[in-house]
Amino acid sequence: MGTLNLLQSTSFLDFAVDKIGMVNLNWIGKIIQWLIEGVGIIGLGVVLFTLILKTVVLPLDVYSRVKTKKQALVMEKMRPQMEKLQKQYANDKQMYSQKVMELQKQNGYSMLGACLPMIVSLVIFMLVFSAFSTYSQYANLNTYNNMVDSYNASVQTYVLKDKDGNTVHEDGFLIETVDVSLGDKAYFVDFASFENYYKHDPLTADKPLAENFSALKESEKQVYVKNYVREHARKSAADYYRKNKNNFLWVKNIWYPDSLLNKEIPNFSKFSSAVSRATGSVNDASYEEYYNEVTYYLRNHGYENSSGKIEGKVFNGYFVLIVLAIGLMFLQQFIMMRSQKATNELGTVDGSGAKTNKWMMILMPIIYGVFSFFYSAAFSIYMITNTAFSLITTVVINKILDACYKKYGDEFLRKKPKKGANNRKRLKR
Repeated sequence: MGTLNLLQSTSFLDFAVDKIGMVNLNWIGKIIQWLIEGVGIIGLGVVLFTLILKTVVLPLDVYSRVKTKKQALVMEKMRPQMEKLQKQYANDKQMYSQKVMELQKQNGYSMLGACLPMIVSLVIFMLVFSAFSTYSQYANLNTYNNMVDSYNASVQTYVLKDKDGNTVHEDGFLIETVDVSLGDKAYFVDFASFENYYKHDPLTADKPLAENFSALKESEKQVYVKNYVREHARKSAADYYRKNKNNFLWVKNIWYPDSLLNKEIPNFSKFSSAVSRATGSVNDASYEEYYNEVTYYLRNHGYENSSGKIEGKVFNGYFVLIVLAIGLMFLQQFIMMRSQKATNELGTVDGSGAKTNKWMMILMPIIYGVFSFFYSAAFSIYMITNTAFSLITTVVINKILDACYKKYGDEFLRKKPKKGANNRKRLKR
């Protein structure tokens, strides 16, 4: 049997490719995984997860928005007195602040009640966002590792005998062994079996071996074996990806940004940057070599599917989700600024508070845009759904409170008297 240890005589990579260690999900991450993957469509799963989360914290959000709106109405009621104070103490900010605090106390104005629920909601958001970010990296890495499994499984279909000498595939041509110097799996090749296998493979019918293959040098034969096994393994990995694509609407790969600057299958640098936040560094040279091998047909050349369409080597998106995230956040900031107009204008003697809030209306959407640009499309969907939900609840609450104020007037703004308070007042008289 004419065999040769490929690793000992050439420098090309062993056919087997190593996977990257998986991300560990905490209990929140596992719930997120169950919800998102349970839907079947990743994008819809992200929407469902966000809606459930917003529903859970809805009582806190409603309470905070109601308190904020009521305080804004109280501030609007105090406008004439506040404007008078602004003129009176235009050159004395400290005295103005003191008089404003006294006036606010007399009218029951306090933002503290609105801040506490908001802080609790923010803490919950940060915890869940961290778990969601980790899950995104987990899902991205899981897809890649499954491609590695498909790649290695393709190689195994050509194994004639395993390292113990047991027959695996009677028509195979690779013989497993162990490279003593590396401690890794290596392969010998039965070139006669390979020649027979190649000739009977329908996929290579139009690519015949050299007529004098058996007379070629062993190094020349190795080139044929290497190209044959690798090509089929690469296509097997590409097939897995194509059948299990994480696309959503126009976004080709939901675990990367919806951007013309991103490819559906990025280079190793962008891939490692995406998963390293959860797995630690994967910048080892061997990992890059493995990644380039597994994603070869998707990343470099694209891959022709059964319909004749080239997939993989395409833009991942068109900035649509990024623009939506920025636009919705700008709209939410605008509505919040309008609903707290009196607070912004009268909070400081020179009206600088209004200018600060205008800057916030510009900066917050930009920050959202930056996050959406560098994080995944799944993150953009999460933020868009979150903002849209908050926007709707804010508008509805403001409309209801405005109607109640018009109907009940100042009575609507007054705090409910504590039980027995009226009796004590009467006794004092």
